[in-house]
Amino acid sequence: MESPISSILKEFGLEPKEVAIYLAVLRLGKATISEIARESKVKRTTIYEHADRLTKENLFHKTAKGRQVFYVAEDPAKLAKILERKHKRLATIMPDLQKIYASSTHRPRMRYYEGIEGLRTIYLEMTSTSQVMYSIFSTEKFLTLFSEKDSDIFITNLYEHGGEIKDLIEHNAAAKKYASNALYKKIGKAKTLPEQFDVPVDLMVAGDKVSMISYANLVGVIIENPEIAELQRTLIKFIRRSV
Repeated sequence: MESPISSILKEFGLEPKEVAIYLAVLRLGKATISEIARESKVKRTTIYEHADRLTKENLFHKTAKGRQVFYVAEDPAKLAKILERKHKRLATIMPDLQKIYASSTHRPRMRYYEGIEGLRTIYLEMTSTSQVMYSIFSTEKFLTLFSEKDSDIFITNLYEHGGEIKDLIEHNAAAKKYASNALYKKIGKAKTLPEQFDVPVDLMVAGDKVSMISYANLVGVIIENPEIAELQRTLIKFIRRSV
């Protein structure tokens, strides 16, 4: 079974043979290639390349005695310094990597939320838009988690951001009351789904964002991707034309 030390050294970036060579020299203090081969059980012919790499990484240094060359292990504390140096080098290019990541239109960005406050965050973010938001919405299920005051807060948020909403709502009294809200009428256009249509998940689309909320599990996601958003928006528009 592999030791924890070997496993962590591999995570550090050393190859399996390099781990064996490094630990062998660490135990011996200093060693020739032949001594390293005996201690590490690594073939002598492959040791040169790996030992030289470990020397370049400042984990070993070479010393000579007569015609013999010895590899000497450095203080293991240098591992932490090497890792710190790599982190600093990575930090210098991180802004450029983030720009490349942000510029990709093909990679959906997904954020996961849970609990009442997590769902509240989703509603506030999705209603913070100046665009038309399309949704399939269950007022009854919403009101099992939130209050009418919460509903007013979300509608007001959308209104204040200059957005509009086009809802598909269930066929019930709660939905009818929701759609008759005075402020909602200024920015909203609701269409009622067939009576047998049940909405288990709240779906909202605004700009390049799509959100889905499961009332039963108190979980939700926001996906940011223009293609996914456009597909969901098109599907809601199609249903609106059909009811």
